[in-house]
Amino acid sequence: MSHIDLHLHSYFSDGTLSPEALVTAAAERKVTLISITDHDEISGVLPAQRAGAALAVEVVSGVEINTRVGREEVHILGYGFSADSAIMHEALHNLRAARQERALQILERLRSMGYLLDHDRVMAIAGVGSIGRPHIARALVQAGYVADMNEAFERLIGNHKPAYVPRQDYKPEMAIALIQRSGGFSSLAHPGKLGDPIRIIEQLVDAGLNALEVYHCDHSTSVTARIRHLATRYALLMTGGSDSHGPNGARTVSIGDVPVPEEVEIAVRAELGRLRANE
Repeated sequence: MSHIDLHLHSYFSDGTLSPEALVTAAAERKVTLISITDHDEISGVLPAQRAGAALAVEVVSGVEINTRVGREEVHILGYGFSADSAIMHEALHNLRAARQERALQILERLRSMGYLLDHDRVMAIAGVGSIGRPHIARALVQAGYVADMNEAFERLIGNHKPAYVPRQDYKPEMAIALIQRSGGFSSLAHPGKLGDPIRIIEQLVDAGLNALEVYHCDHSTSVTARIRHLATRYALLMTGGSDSHGPNGARTVSIGDVPVPEEVEIAVRAELGRLRANE
């Protein structure tokens, strides 16, 4: 188990735990440096930081911004920015509005196929969180249309499935620039899942990308080694985390389950210190 986990989701996006509960779970598992990286949402940062101060868990501000390159989804993680950044809040507000519109379009496609989901029920499942496909998947399960969330994605709402609706055309370069303007550093999330990671990495290095998420629950040992090599090749920082969504989430992995080497923690802390010194 690792002492650092820089990829966690709370119920402010598609996770199942509150920010405070995530911090408590981290403390129980002796994870001392975490970041809550909700999708296009940072409402969980300050509550987690307040909880962390009482439990000796350092909480780095974080976000996972969903972007696209062609038909491929590319997620950009941001760390160390000011949680009060007006620039960040405005940009994320606009992205969440686009998420809401996309959810309505997906529900309409499902309705035309005979899957009658109540919009209010989907919103209730999302709760305070930024609405996304996992919430629609849970609604499909609860309505008895599919056996589980995996089936919902694989048969209906996954990428390029019958009820799939593409995200708005938000580029990763835009996310990187937003994070930089807000005083943080950026990392390409789970690059091992990309079809052509080298092409995208080279494109984003030119745009100012700072790091690669080398350590992730979906990276095999060989993929981890390959992404680590690419981070070294392009002189990028390394980050890592479990991508835990909490109990009953889309992922069964728990906080701290993905081992992240101490050298990565040291480098991340040094970069955060550099950012603070430049504030």
